[in-house]
Amino acid sequence: MRKVGIISGGFDPIHSGHINYMLDAASKCDYLYIGPNSDQWLRNKKGKEFMCWDERANIIRNLNLNCAFEVIAFEDDELGSATNLIKLVNKIEINSQLVFMNGGDRNKTNIPEERIQLGKSSWGGNVLSFEFGIGGEHKQNSSSLILQEWKEPKTQRDWGYYRVLHENGPEVKVKELTVDPGKRLSMQRHEKRAEHWFVSEGVASVYGLDVSTDITKVTYERHQSLHIKKGEWHMLANETDKPLKVVEIQYGEECVEEDIERRNTR
Repeated sequence: MRKVGIISGGFDPIHSGHINYMLDAASKCDYLYIGPNSDQWLRNKKGKEFMCWDERANIIRNLNLNCAFEVIAFEDDELGSATNLIKLVNKIEINSQLVFMNGGDRNKTNIPEERIQLGKSSWGGNVLSFEFGIGGEHKQNSSSLILQEWKEPKTQRDWGYYRVLHENGPEVKVKELTVDPGKRLSMQRHEKRAEHWFVSEGVASVYGLDVSTDITKVTYERHQSLHIKKGEWHMLANETDKPLKVVEIQYGEECVEEDIERRNTR
């Protein structure tokens, strides 16, 4: 009985993890069907497709997978699953062993396609089974992270990193700070801007200097926020064993990295 592989994915953009997934799937079957998800599926998942279906399909068709294969379109269902892809291949194939092949980040507990009844009874002579760990046990890359790094690149620091999420001229800037466990920024103040901090993940320890130059400390939990005035000394620290993420809104005369006066607190 011919073994027919079925794989699906957004493939937007296609990266090395996708290639390994396809190559491994091709090595495990006699014929392979590849079903890229629709543009609408991508819009539902991440707001907008980076590459349209035709572009993704054309790239895949020109890969050398060392196996007979074809790229087919299918209609996404209400769960965004590849169930309709499997049903479509079942209509095309006759007396074949159908295998829906899943990548390394999938298992039988987290795929909506698992609701399909296995075996011959529902498939008109075709046997359906599932295989996992295709292309490796671990997800090797992420299209979403690739696009985020392209759009909002990290700036590494000793304490972690930050991303610039938005800029509106020189007077407004929005950053996301990620502070590693046990790390802290410098005690600093700004002449030309004020800041508003929102703790989106973790627990923030915020140190300051009062009028007598004594150091103060206030702890802010997830979803709490604080305002930092121009000229106000402040220092952000992560005193936990988990990452800290803070969304920082800068506004004022000028929002630039050079507008930092640091104070030694050691």
